[in-house]
Amino acid sequence: MKAVLKGYFGRGVHPHEMAFSLTFPLRRLILSPETLAERLHLDESFRVLELGPGPGYFSAEVARRVTDGRLELFDLQRGMLDAARRRLPLAERHNAGFTQGDALRLPFAEGAFDVAFLVAVLGEVPDPAICLRNVRRSLRPGGLLSNTEQPGDPDFLPLEEVRALAEAEGFTFIERYGWGKNYTVNFRRM
Repeated sequence: MKAVLKGYFGRGVHPHEMAFSLTFPLRRLILSPETLAERLHLDESFRVLELGPGPGYFSAEVARRVTDGRLELFDLQRGMLDAARRRLPLAERHNAGFTQGDALRLPFAEGAFDVAFLVAVLGEVPDPAICLRNVRRSLRPGGLLSNTEQPGDPDFLPLEEVRALAEAEGFTFIERYGWGKNYTVNFRRM
């Protein structure tokens, strides 16, 4: 239990044993699933990659919007994927996949996705540059990379750092939503 609490309050991967803390209803005041989904500019046929979905707080809304597409949830922890699977209603599971793995070695084909998004995850990855390089490879040309950072996250990355990392890996900045430590930034794969 001590290790779980250390992981919860410290830097690094959020422990799956504390997944319930990522689904508190008050989280909507910081960023609702509907608002995030709007920021992704989704088309119903898009193939979407969610890196580090945790227990699927944002996943159900994204799955609802890609009715003719697919949402792939990718997480390091099997426990988080299990929680997300339980959170997605049965009606939406037909267009959602669940893959366990390391963000430094994404197992997806080149150009497999139209959109890739992360929420409070990039700072947890041991090497964000390698992660973004893999995301770029997995996105189609013109695809959207969206990174959201939120207040209270011990792994928070400032906008300037995220932008520098993404641009160094071949992404082009297109827009920003939010303010301060509660923002979403979108990039295009060129």
